[in-house]
Amino acid sequence: MRSNHHGSGVYVSLLSIIMGGSSQVLIDVPMPIRTPRLTIRSKQLGDGGITSAAVAETWEELNRWMRWAENKEAFTAELMEIRNRQVMASFLLRETIELIGIETRTGKAVVWCGFHDIDWKARQCDTGYWVRRSAQCRGLATETANAMLRYAFGALAMQRVGLTHSSGNEPSRRIAERLGFTFEGI
Repeated sequence: MRSNHHGSGVYVSLLSIIMGGSSQVLIDVPMPIRTPRLTIRSKQLGDGGITSAAVAETWEELNRWMRWAENKEAFTAELMEIRNRQVMASFLLRETIELIGIETRTGKAVVWCGFHDIDWKARQCDTGYWVRRSAQCRGLATETANAMLRYAFGALAMQRVGLTHSSGNEPSRRIAERLGFTFEGI
């Protein structure tokens, strides 16, 4: 599913002129993203352990819907910290933007989200998210997806954002439709 934005053409044209000879490393990616209930931030040193715990808690859902969740043993705290540091480097290079949503009220990490397949020249990317089991069914996925979409079209000046979900994942399909994505195919 994709959502197109037509409203800031002058800004995007100016931005593309400014970025024409620059490296994508210089693109500003302001953090954090704030929603009524979340602070969505870039990953930090030490986040491997909290990610590992959330993956373990949510394994059944992740294994069912996420391509990357095939081998539970690959999600130990140590391996997740190694991956976390690779993700931090990728963030600095502006190759992918992987984020964690911290619930403001509790301080607990509850959402993992981000942007991938980023094409800075074409101003397009894909977004995705998952919510740990103990925080599901509270609207955090919709809140996160909405924030990510607004951030992509606003702060990142994207012109096209994709959201892919697994066939049969009806809650994610409903979120995409609610946020104005249009179905393009399987």
